[in-house]
Amino acid sequence: MELRFDSIPSDPPSVLLIGCGAVGSVVAQHLCASADVAEVILADVDGELAKRTASRLKSPKARATQLDASDGEGLRRAMRGCGLVINTALPQFNRAVQAAALAEGLNYLDPANDSRDPFVDSDTWKAAGLTALCAMGEDPGLSNVFARYAADGMERVDSIKVRDGDTASSPDYPFIALFSPETFVEETLAPSRIWRDGKYDSVPPFGELEAYEFPAPIGSLPVYSVDHEEVDTLPRFIGKGVRYVDFKLALDPPTVQTLKLFRDLHLLEPGPPGGPNPRRALFSALPKPADLAGRVDGYAAILVEVAGEKDGHSIVHTIYAMLGHREAAQRFGATATAYLTGTGAAAGALLLAGGSIHEKGKLSPENLDPKPFFPLLRKFG
Repeated sequence: MELRFDSIPSDPPSVLLIGCGAVGSVVAQHLCASADVAEVILADVDGELAKRTASRLKSPKARATQLDASDGEGLRRAMRGCGLVINTALPQFNRAVQAAALAEGLNYLDPANDSRDPFVDSDTWKAAGLTALCAMGEDPGLSNVFARYAADGMERVDSIKVRDGDTASSPDYPFIALFSPETFVEETLAPSRIWRDGKYDSVPPFGELEAYEFPAPIGSLPVYSVDHEEVDTLPRFIGKGVRYVDFKLALDPPTVQTLKLFRDLHLLEPGPPGGPNPRRALFSALPKPADLAGRVDGYAAILVEVAGEKDGHSIVHTIYAMLGHREAAQRFGATATAYLTGTGAAAGALLLAGGSIHEKGKLSPENLDPKPFFPLLRKFG
């Protein structure tokens, strides 16, 4: 009798993708084009948006459904028969989607965290034999992968600097947000943190201003410390004695002035019960990120600069990804920001769907071997 120990390949999973906005649409493009995914169920609270997104994909793998991400029972019904769920809706829905995924036995991915420590129930996911990959987008996401790749080539890590550089402007709108306007406004107006010498320092909004030189054609941009997931997770998971971690976002003077005006005029407040709601009025007036493709000029870049020591010598390793907004619109039908974010999420999702990620529990991107990400990222352009 011949003994065989060949692995038995499993069928590609169906994927439930929640959120059909700018980022979700890019994720769907990549998933539908992959042999590692059998079906993509596009779900959104706006059922018509889900249908339009599925129609644009022109893929037999894509189908649409209406779904409220705050409806636990509805989530569980939609997940049945799937192997992976991706939440590209607002982070406020992460916990509800995670709870449903855990109950239904699905792996999970999102592009942004909803708290400083989403990993508190990691052991529960591990015991269930499931993986939840948290904050796998552009930044966070690609930024964490870049940081881990650079850190793996060093014996000691001294500092990790994450820089988000964008020169986006629109001839049609005086103020734009290329990802969730609510998230953009809230995180830029919130105090941030910097990891220094084993502890966190608090930084006021628009603090720690510096001019940072991005690769051409972007050049020098003013960047500010902003509250971001990388500063929470990289000191925790990279190790190697890292003494400094920050995240800085490029903001031009008109954008800073506008954000301060929103705050000072109390436009971010909900207003009295039953009365006018300035916050709702403001965000409903801003253009949706998915509507900005082809209407934005400039470039987007995510850059990670890691300094440390190897073989007794001080070294600095810089890794970045950059894309023009007009090029992204022509090639992919998206802004560069949406494409980079959706591409990071899709890379993580395809590694999960294809069985390349074996770790169980709740994970941050830097918990994973970064090398398998790069062939996918090169393939995606």
